[in-house]
Amino acid sequence: MPRSLPTLPRFLTSVAPLLLVLAAAAAPLFWRLDLLPAQQWDEARTGLNALELLRSHNWLVLTHRGKPDLWNGKPPLAPWLLALSFQALGPTELALRLPSALAALATVLLVYRAGSRWLGSWRAGLLAALILLSSPGYVRLHVARSGDFDALLTLWTTLGALSWLAYLVTGRPRHAWAAGGAFALAVLTKGIAGLLFGPGLLLATLLTGHGRRLRKGAPWAALGLVLGTGVAWYTVRELAAPGYLAGVWQYEIGGPASAALEGHDRPWRWYASMLAETKFAPWLVAALLGAGLGWWLPRGPRLWALSRGLSAVAGLFLLVISLVKTKLEWYDAPVYPLLALLAAAGLVATARTMSAHYHRSLPPVARLAAVLLVAALPYGVLLLQTRRLTNTAWNNASLLYGHHLRAQARQLPHLQSYLLGDDGVFNDSPEFYMAAMTRQYGHRITRVSLWAVGWVSPPRVVATCGARARKTWERYYHTRVLFRTDSCETFRLEARR
Repeated sequence: MPRSLPTLPRFLTSVAPLLLVLAAAAAPLFWRLDLLPAQQWDEARTGLNALELLRSHNWLVLTHRGKPDLWNGKPPLAPWLLALSFQALGPTELALRLPSALAALATVLLVYRAGSRWLGSWRAGLLAALILLSSPGYVRLHVARSGDFDALLTLWTTLGALSWLAYLVTGRPRHAWAAGGAFALAVLTKGIAGLLFGPGLLLATLLTGHGRRLRKGAPWAALGLVLGTGVAWYTVRELAAPGYLAGVWQYEIGGPASAALEGHDRPWRWYASMLAETKFAPWLVAALLGAGLGWWLPRGPRLWALSRGLSAVAGLFLLVISLVKTKLEWYDAPVYPLLALLAAAGLVATARTMSAHYHRSLPPVARLAAVLLVAALPYGVLLLQTRRLTNTAWNNASLLYGHHLRAQARQLPHLQSYLLGDDGVFNDSPEFYMAAMTRQYGHRITRVSLWAVGWVSPPRVVATCGARARKTWERYYHTRVLFRTDSCETFRLEARR
């Protein structure tokens, strides 16, 4: 027993901080994660891709309603992970969002580790992690808290950027290979979006004075890995079902770059404005201070390289997505881990400068308390926003089918075949829940469009959500309600009016 006592301080300085980060990440990333219904756009569609994959066992050609999906033509890594999650946990909202939440947790841990190493203190790493966890632009729907592509993409781009910066500083080939592997996975997650850090990485190489690193073979081999992965995927997928590349060009590359698709047109400064106003407002000044350290500090320290490298990558990435015509709120997701590290660098440098000026250093416990105090208000505000979001999202009746159909399966277990009537607005959330009920309960469900309501022959059972969908059926048929939840009803068509 006495021999184990000297290891206690080592445990406290290694495992205990990690446990603190995990505890801090639990609420922003996992609290109430399963309460929201599958969201209308990419989340429900990606979940549907994964459920259809499990049904068809075709892991190459993602489908939508049984046909190759060209609108959502991104590479398949995220749907693959979703399919595995559904296989393990069933077709639930938790399974739909768990891969993204775990990717976000891995990103937080990566930021913590990078902050600890580059800024020289585990408390600095904790601060960087808390900044990321209290960033409204990152802990939100379509990024850390929904079953979309962006949390997974952000994990790979963050790993790739930090690995490349480590290669520039150390010259070790393994870091270049790690960067190449990370960006190859980023390409397999979201295609061309996985390469948008490229200009910034090149600028970071020049600004840190490490251009000589490009004379070695490792970075070029890593680049070959990234490009080879992309070429291999797009070639194989086009051969499996021709027409895929045309869809990728229309919806992923040429179309979004040259025109604002589906009305998503914003001023070029929109991303910067959103950062300042809401999405990174509590920490933006600190991040700008951290970016300035690369020009104020003398060359050499790790903090100087971190500041110059990350500010180059973050700045050029924001410029690239600002020049693209199609702008969506989640396109800036990969920048938040970099900004979190820059903000932590700015705050840590300020604290150290003040300590040196006054010739007074706080004890370790006081420094930890200061970190927690600085992050407490933004962290608490974000949790309140998360709670409010999960409370208000139920106002959209077209998202309530999952809750209603699961309750129906419990109350009317004999009902196996029925129709689903929606409100006529394009929405893949009802389609996702149809596939989920088919997989989980073996239900046979047919979706009836508004224009086809009058062609149905009674007696049939119909499930609808929302007054608009319900009233359409009432215009054509006498009905008898079998089951009701909120604004949703399951009813039997008795006869024509």
